[in-house]
Amino acid sequence: MDDPGPYALLGRLAVAAFVMIAPTLCFLGLVRGLERLRDDELIDAWARTRERDGAHDIAPDDDVLAVLATEMDLEAADSSSVRCPSCGTPNRAGVSFCRDCQGRIRSS
Repeated sequence: MDDPGPYALLGRLAVAAFVMIAPTLCFLGLVRGLERLRDDELIDAWARTRERDGAHDIAPDDDVLAVLATEMDLEAADSSSVRCPSCGTPNRAGVSFCRDCQGRIRSS
């Protein structure tokens, strides 16, 4: 059997590196892209209209927006939230206006 030349060996190593690294990079790119596509303001608005209608429970046949809105309410109640001085609604840290009453929130 012939020994592969230095260029053939380098080519094989490049293909092996590509096969090992490319799927990971594609997956990370997909995850980052989906995070950028998420529209938190749309979910907040949808959750507010749902609360006004009196629907607080999530039924199994609800769509993804309902689940995401519930998750955001759980996240808003943790230690990184800021309460609105006007209405007391928990908001994400770093926001300028309350998501319920649209009142100004002073940043600390």
